[in-house]
Amino acid sequence: MSDSPSPGVITRLEPQVHNEDRVSVFLDDEFALGIHKDLVVKHHLSVGMELSPDDLRALERDEQYIDAKQRALDYLAYKPRTKEEVRRKLRDTDASPEVIDDVVARLLELGYLDDEAYAHDYAHNRFSSKQYGPVRIRRELKERGVDRHVADAAVDQLFAEVDARAAAWSHAEKRWPRLDDEDDPRRRRQKMYRYLRRRGFASDTIRPILDELEQSGVRTRR
Repeated sequence: MSDSPSPGVITRLEPQVHNEDRVSVFLDDEFALGIHKDLVVKHHLSVGMELSPDDLRALERDEQYIDAKQRALDYLAYKPRTKEEVRRKLRDTDASPEVIDDVVARLLELGYLDDEAYAHDYAHNRFSSKQYGPVRIRRELKERGVDRHVADAAVDQLFAEVDARAAAWSHAEKRWPRLDDEDDPRRRRQKMYRYLRRRGFASDTIRPILDELEQSGVRTRR
């Protein structure tokens, strides 16, 4: 609702033809705004009622909230999201910061948003499907708006259960033979190092693996 209607007296309240959940509000015999039908009840709207500027602002604000909440629910229907991802999605709409805060708070109350559960599931899924290391998974969580402490806790828990070094070795075994065409041993090592870093492993995990690869080949492991 970019153009706010002028105050006036409600002369008609009509269900919209193409959306039975919405009602057209006519003020002084002219269409003023469309609102969700629940707002008619909430605001006790009736023919003959005079709407002041404050009344209209309240209606617009509640309409924003209903629209933003539905957009958020549609967004969450595809897959779990973080609080910040929902906020980013709603910032692309006309919703005010206050409305966005209220929608996120309500979704938290309903259990539709849970960044701790999201971080835990995301970390396990990324390791299971891609065998990414802790650095990359932690970075991806933070890029999705997960609080640093929540991301750290999820990653720490995951890598207390799984072996980061074994995962790094798995990547290294597959990649190292593909670098056979690199004649310079130093450059081959650098390429392997960068490859493992991109997959999220720390330097202190990578360097011993590179040493073993150079000394004994890919058959010597762990």
